[in-house]
Amino acid sequence: MNILYDDNMPFAAEVFPSLGTAQAFNHQTISEKELNQVNALLLRSTTKVNASRVAQLSQCQYLATATAGYNHLDLDALDNADIATYVAAGCNAESVAEYALAGILHALLTRGDIQLSDSYDVLSGFSVGVVGLGQVGRRVLAKFSALGMTVHAYDPPRAEAEQQPQWDDLASIVACDIICLHAPLVKTGAHPTLHLFNEQVLAQLSPRQILLNAGRGEVIDNKALLQLAEQGLAPTLILDVWEHEPDILKPLIAHCLIATPHIAGHSLEGKTRGTFMLYEWLAQQVNQPAVHKMHEYLPDATQQMVCSDECLTIESLRLLVATIYDIAYDHSQFVSNMSQSDCFAQLRKQYRDPKYQLDASVRREFDTLQITCTHQPTQLILSALGFNATSL
Repeated sequence: MNILYDDNMPFAAEVFPSLGTAQAFNHQTISEKELNQVNALLLRSTTKVNASRVAQLSQCQYLATATAGYNHLDLDALDNADIATYVAAGCNAESVAEYALAGILHALLTRGDIQLSDSYDVLSGFSVGVVGLGQVGRRVLAKFSALGMTVHAYDPPRAEAEQQPQWDDLASIVACDIICLHAPLVKTGAHPTLHLFNEQVLAQLSPRQILLNAGRGEVIDNKALLQLAEQGLAPTLILDVWEHEPDILKPLIAHCLIATPHIAGHSLEGKTRGTFMLYEWLAQQVNQPAVHKMHEYLPDATQQMVCSDECLTIESLRLLVATIYDIAYDHSQFVSNMSQSDCFAQLRKQYRDPKYQLDASVRREFDTLQITCTHQPTQLILSALGFNATSL
C-alpha cells in the first residue's frame, strides 16, 4: 500500500511505514503523479481536496485528515468516488480550550477587569457565551464553569437534537461579557454559521466586551469587524482564525489584543493525537494491528509545582497557565513577523518549531504540569481546568 502523509504531522515517519510504503508530502508541491499512485492519503487542513482533486485519486482507497475540521474536503465527491474518509474529530480540542482560557485570562488582566491579588471567585462576576458545542466548545464551557463564571451556549442543531432550547438564543450570547466562537463553518441549511457575526450582530457589541474566535474565521465578517474597530467601537479582540487564510485582512491585526496564525490547537499533544487517530483508523481499515502507541513517542515534559492557596488566587492561576502556555509570546511573534511579510502559512507550519524559532519551546498541554495542592478545593478547580493536580 502506498501511503502519503503530510510532512507537518508529528511522528508520522515513525508509525505509518508499519502499514505500507510511506512517504511525506508538502501540501504546496504535491504532484498529480503522486496523487494518481497513492492508496492512502493522510493530510491536514492545508491540503484542499475538491472534486477535481478527488478525480486525480484514481488508486486511492483511504483518505483521512489529522484535523478536527473538514471544510477542506469535498465529502460528497469522496463518497461518490468510494474513498473511505476519516476526520480526527476532537484531536486538538483540549489545546484550543486551553488557548481560550489563556487568552481570556490575559485579556481580563490587561484590561484591569481583575487584579493578580484577587481570588478566583472574582471571575463569578463575568458571563461567557460559547458559540458551538462540539468537542472544543464543551471543554471551553466546562473550564469557565469550573471558575464560577456564568456560561451561556449557542448551538441550534444541538439544541434541537438534545432538547436544550436555551442553546438557541443568540441574543443571550451577544449580551455576555465574553464571547468565545468555536463553531464550524456551515454555509447552507437551516443554521448557517457563515458571517453569523455579521455587521448587524457586531454592531450590538461594545468595547466593554471580549470577543474570541478560535473556530472558523468566516464566522465573523472580518471587513465589518475592521470597520467597527477603526471607529473604536469593537470589543477587545482575540483572533486565532481569519477569513481567507492565508490571505488575511492584515489591518485587523493591529486592533487585536491577541492575534495568532490559526494555532490554537497546535500543542504537541493536539497534533500528535491527530497522527495517531489516523494511524489507528488506517490500521483498522487494512486489518493490521496498531503496534505504535502515542505515549511511547511524546517526550516527557512533566513539570512539578506546589500551590498552597486555600482559595485559588488570580496570580497563582496566571502563573500556572503561563508556565505551560504563554499566549502573549505567540501574539508577539505573529505581529512581528506579519509586519515584515505575508507569511501566515509559514508561521502556522513552523509554529514553535525550534528549527525555525531558536527561542521557542514546543507547546504542551496543561496536564504536563503536576501540581501538589495543600487544599482540596483548589485541587478540584485546577483538575477541572485540565491540570494534573493532586492534594496532600
